[in-house]
Amino acid sequence: MSNTDDYVLGTHDGEIARLRLQHQVWRAHMLDAWMRAGMTKGSRVIDFGAGPGFASLDAAEIVGANGEVVGVERSAHFLCFARRQIERHDSPHVRFLERDLCEDALELWEFDVAWCRWVASFVANPRTLVRRIADCLRSGGRAVFHEYQSRC
Repeated sequence: MSNTDDYVLGTHDGEIARLRLQHQVWRAHMLDAWMRAGMTKGSRVIDFGAGPGFASLDAAEIVGANGEVVGVERSAHFLCFARRQIERHDSPHVRFLERDLCEDALELWEFDVAWCRWVASFVANPRTLVRRIADCLRSGGRAVFHEYQSRC
């Protein structure tokens, strides 16, 4: 995926509403996975494919002001929405980068937890995505993926 025009369901306001509902439906599973991965107060977290920032905001609450959350997203519309949400919740320890996960340079490293939800199924080269996620983790850091998969 090289630009936001090729998001399967778009990046418009209706899609943000759908993603909010989807986030709420899967939130308990996400929080459980984060806990098992060791996300806690003071953790440094990177959210690959942050979308409108719903998971980033949840991560910000967990890591607190001494932690850090970086959301990486290529849709300017999603990022505008996410930044407004973070401002409303007064979470200065959260920032967003407008980047293509598989093509743009990421000068980030040493994160404790990497979160990647519903991205690997949609990129042209999932192997590149996984390599980039691994490169951003500290030694002993954890990557948490949440993807749809069909069973054969």
